[in-house]
Amino acid sequence: MSSPPPIPLLTTPALRALTQADSLPAVVSVRNLSALLLRGATDAWDRPLRPQPLLISSEIAFTEPFDTASATDKLGSDTIHYGNLSKSLLDTVNTYFSPTSTAAAIPGEPQESEWDALLVLNQLFLDLTGSGLDGANPASDDDGAGVQTKKPGFLEKSLGRIGLLTVSLTLPKASLLGEGVCLTASAGFDAEGKMTARALGLEVRRLRIPTLVGVNPNEREARQMLVVSVGVEGVRVRGDRYVRVEGAVVKALEESSFETLEALGAHLIDKVEETFVNGEDYTVWVRMEKPIAVPLAECPVVEVRRVVKDYHR
Repeated sequence: MSSPPPIPLLTTPALRALTQADSLPAVVSVRNLSALLLRGATDAWDRPLRPQPLLISSEIAFTEPFDTASATDKLGSDTIHYGNLSKSLLDTVNTYFSPTSTAAAIPGEPQESEWDALLVLNQLFLDLTGSGLDGANPASDDDGAGVQTKKPGFLEKSLGRIGLLTVSLTLPKASLLGEGVCLTASAGFDAEGKMTARALGLEVRRLRIPTLVGVNPNEREARQMLVVSVGVEGVRVRGDRYVRVEGAVVKALEESSFETLEALGAHLIDKVEETFVNGEDYTVWVRMEKPIAVPLAECPVVEVRRVVKDYHR
């Protein structure tokens, strides 16, 4: 029997547009649940197995309104208890990835020193939906892409009413010069609860780096602060890349002599691409803020993005 076709991997904005997530009638979300991470995700120096804080967020967008819950003033099957959602997310991290984890490494999986943030995110999706980030159900299709589990997903019986599910991991201490790293996975579902499309994005947030950039004579005399965020949509390679992405961006900015942010942005994308050379399709974006450039504005902003190869396939 032939295997089903792969589930399309889109950019996060494209998936939100496809599922009409911002127009759906009801949403339950949890923002920045705090946990301590050990097994999975390297630290700001790219070292594995180092404790660091983890913030977990999740958004569930429903295709139907909360008619029963709003009419009866009681929680019913048309909604999700956000307290239980929080408990499910934290239970996954505490079971597999915290310093007090009770689960051992699974035979055939990477060694603990090779576990990455993508593995954490995949396990959260498994425990919520019963399927991994690629839509595979480990009960019937073990693709070796994460810590496996056969227990029913917390949301598995509700997926037919969910238009979009998003789970984000933020590592606030995983960046030396920025405000942290965020890895976000999203999936759209049909009325039968089957995953129809997905997205997976990485963001290194708000790196603050003195940079020589500008067209005015005074700007050529000294460095000024740039605030740079970098994102990659379509992350498929295993192994944490955010430290290498930050390092490539910092080095490029330290060596910069560009006059325009437009040219600098294209150069930064070139450098980020070099850390993701893997034959896969992905999109890179760079957002640059120049706080001192316009005295009466908070900052001018220039954003550039590039699609690498044929993304939609």
